[in-house]
Amino acid sequence: MSEIAQQTANQKIDTLINMCMEAPQVECAEKHYFGPSLYIKEVTLPAGTVVIGKPHKMEHMCILLQGRMIIAKENGEKIELVAPATFIGSKGRKIAYIIETVVFQNVYATEETDIEKLENMCVENTQPLLEKEK
Repeated sequence: MSEIAQQTANQKIDTLINMCMEAPQVECAEKHYFGPSLYIKEVTLPAGTVVIGKPHKMEHMCILLQGRMIIAKENGEKIELVAPATFIGSKGRKIAYIIETVVFQNVYATEETDIEKLENMCVENTQPLLEKEK
């Protein structure tokens, strides 16, 4: 059995993250919206990319406005999402393969409007694994 086949789901994600960090990186457009007790972070993700999300600290609402993608969760579960879709996003980290260009929103209930504070509140501020190994 290969070394990768023997890895746990989290170890496989770590291996994939390291492989992706060695590849050319793609800029993904972000927009931020604020409403009464509401923060929405919107990202546009280009087709053909692998996206590694930071681990979310809490459940939150998600809205897939456009596109199609496959998400791999920490527990090894894979889900194909096709727009339009609205669902509750779970805690933890996820990796997605973008099949068709995606416009995706994470929605949080909060009064906070400082983007840096929101980032610290909503997700783990993890560094890429390659940087941790140095």
